Amino acid sequence: MKIILSLLLFLSITGCTHNQSKALSANTSAVNVYPQSMSNLQLCDTLYYGRSSNQTLAAIGSEFNRRGLSKSWCDRETNKLYFTKAVDWVSDKVDDNQDSEEESPVVVPAI
Repeated sequence: MKIILSLLLFLSITGCTHNQSKALSANTSAVNVYPQSMSNLQLCDTLYYGRSSNQTLAAIGSEFNRRGLSKSWCDRETNKLYFTKAVDWVSDKVDDNQDSEEESPVVVPAI
């Protein structure tokens, strides 16, 4: 029974977007780190969506611009399902592993 309940909870969370989780009071605490240490979504939340922070909006905006983010990127990412984000993350990791295996040099012993 516990397995079924945990599976249902997991599936309901992965079918949720960042905006929907904020509506359920998740990800609403203050961000109290330097902007350089914030994730891209934390920068979006504090700059555009009213999440509180102990940093100035100028510092947050500067880091936002340095990373080349945009309001349309924030809107797209906050409306993406968590399941989709997880699939994208896994596919990126698989691609990175394949690239690193192909680029590894062959070490030939000295004669």
